[in-house]
Amino acid sequence: MKTAILRYQVVIRKEGSSYIADVPTLGISDFGETIEKAKKNIHAAIQCHIEGLIKTNTEVPKPDTDDYFISVTEVSIPQPVRLAY
Repeated sequence: MKTAILRYQVVIRKEGSSYIADVPTLGISDFGETIEKAKKNIHAAIQCHIEGLIKTNTEVPKPDTDDYFISVTEVSIPQPVRLAY
């Protein structure tokens, strides 16, 4: 049986004492108490999600390419700023 290797970008952010791992292309997320645990959990979630799509004969979203970038930028805003939490 042939195996397909699919590559999806994962964005990990800290939220409280946990780390949230999001896969924008698939619209799924998972979490973990550490970055490594979040990565392990999202890997399993991706696998489960794609297997479910295959079983229901649903198209699997196209894997991400190396042209996909995530960046952080800072902006200067006059004070005061009320931030949402």
